Amino acid sequence: MSTEDLLLRLQHDLTPPLGAQSRIRTRLQARIEAPGALRKVRTVLTPTPETKRAIWERVSASLIAHRAHGFLVELRGWFAAPEGLRALLWQRFSPELVPVQQSRHLFWGVKWVATAVLLVFVVQMSPQFFWAPHSSAESETMLLPHGSVSILVGEVWKPVTEEVTLRAGMRIQTGEDGQASIVMGDDGVIRLDHGTMIDLVDLSDRMEPATELVPTLSLFAGRLWMQGLVPANLRGLTVFTPVGLVTVNGGSAAIGGDKEMRVEVYDRSAMITHGGKNTPLVAGQWAILRATGNPYAQKLQDSSYQSPWAQGNLTLDAVHRQEVAQLQQTRLAARARILPTSTLYPVKRAVEAVDLFLTIGDEAKIQKQLQHADTRLTEAAALLVQGQTGAVALPLEEYRSTLVSLASGSGDATLAQFLLKQVVSQNASDTAAALPGDQGYLLKKFVIETSSELADGASMSADASDSLLLDALSVLTQTIETGNLRGLSDMWAGLQPQLQVLKGGTASLRPEVQREASAALEMLALSLKKQEELGQIQKVDPILLQQITAYLPVEEPPSLSESDVQLIVAGIRQRIFVYHQTQSRLNQFTQELKMLEGHADQGRILRRLYFALPGGPENFPERVRQEIIRLGWEKAGQQ
Repeated sequence: MSTEDLLLRLQHDLTPPLGAQSRIRTRLQARIEAPGALRKVRTVLTPTPETKRAIWERVSASLIAHRAHGFLVELRGWFAAPEGLRALLWQRFSPELVPVQQSRHLFWGVKWVATAVLLVFVVQMSPQFFWAPHSSAESETMLLPHGSVSILVGEVWKPVTEEVTLRAGMRIQTGEDGQASIVMGDDGVIRLDHGTMIDLVDLSDRMEPATELVPTLSLFAGRLWMQGLVPANLRGLTVFTPVGLVTVNGGSAAIGGDKEMRVEVYDRSAMITHGGKNTPLVAGQWAILRATGNPYAQKLQDSSYQSPWAQGNLTLDAVHRQEVAQLQQTRLAARARILPTSTLYPVKRAVEAVDLFLTIGDEAKIQKQLQHADTRLTEAAALLVQGQTGAVALPLEEYRSTLVSLASGSGDATLAQFLLKQVVSQNASDTAAALPGDQGYLLKKFVIETSSELADGASMSADASDSLLLDALSVLTQTIETGNLRGLSDMWAGLQPQLQVLKGGTASLRPEVQREASAALEMLALSLKKQEELGQIQKVDPILLQQITAYLPVEEPPSLSESDVQLIVAGIRQRIFVYHQTQSRLNQFTQELKMLEGHADQGRILRRLYFALPGGPENFPERVRQEIIRLGWEKAGQQ
């Protein structure tokens, strides 16, 4: 509960209802035995105007103190009675005191009254100056129709012609002349092609790791494009298909088909889950999902990136990511209110210290400190928006030191780590869309680096460091593709430490990140080669050109084990002999050969298939032998 809400609640609770004041006054006057003496006490205790002015001068002077601790010590001195007076009052009133069993209620009453008295001096007039409401991210899921789009309402399809807020359980269908975009807040966007039908399953915010796969939506027919903007350590966007699941955190993938689902990855990575096994795909790879058999990664043809479907969606992805990154920074900046450059900033910090001092309980104190750390991050965002980059370092350093001190504190370590992970996950989501070159990327980078310093943050630290490397490679590739080669040398030089780690194959990079980074470097080299063919890189340093083109794709060694090859062969055989007619079997055999084209282990699979398929009227062994010969001539011609 924020302090502003606390004050409103106190005001509500402490304000007597209408008519209650007169009843209370009547009951009190009936019980008071010496009203005259009380009136004299009131007269004696009422300060004179000079005393009021002197107290106010001391209070106002203390509000701008740099350390709230000194203010509290001084305030305690003002309100503490002298030793002699306390003894006299105790001697006078102790005979009249009656023991109370529930003393805790008295303690809490005094606490709330004291809280109201202390905070009223500073925040009564304008509490909104000091704390901004901590609103959550825009989590509404919106449907943007283009052409013929319908939503199933009850048992009737209702056409949609304008933006609509979506809910879990809705079914959406696009016509032959319709397309639709589903914007899932900050988490990403899903675009439906013509003749596509989906069900929405889970639209909740992705603020926790993926302990189990919960589908975001179900794909029944057609194809879709999915762009994810979710940090790698959180639950991604998952598409359920009748033959498996496809999950995207950061990146873009196309998914579609009928009985078989084709998954193509165009940016970053995706994960296929089929039969309890995970198959990772990186940019430039595709796979087929079938009811039987294990999917395997194959290389996308260069022409796939040139298709209107891919080019159009990649262009929209770039625009959408920039819009989300700008929105995230603006939202953070709007929560900052008073900034370090304001004359009222010392008052804001004093109020935070008083608020923390009056907070009781370990969990409440940790939450309050994390709230203040989040405030420092929002202040940095606001300073960046105003162009005051020189003043950003101080609030960011306080953000870091607060989280690190809580992680290494002597209190409840389990509780602290739990709350810290929540805050870091929230901050990571609030800055996830930013890339190098964006104004808000400084915040994302600092949040990621701070997470690596937290105790018990090893896994989160690995995800964070990997994210920085992949972000840099992504921006470098985009820079080359646009033909803007200025600053290429500096950007490449800045990547050398991470590239040395990648080249050395050390354990600091997870295998899936190594594959994704290698794929990104391959895309980078291909983009530079394309610019070279267009005559756009005359000014590039030849040594730099040689270093980057060294990552051009080469023939990969066999990547499948013998058991994996046998499983693929068994799946091919099973799918062929589902049919009983000779021509149907031959058609399926031809289709399977097409699916094997470009596979790293195509030769091994064909050799195993030669012995696995029977002769019969189809003469499969001879057909496989001819395919092996054709593959050999093809490879010989490429050398």
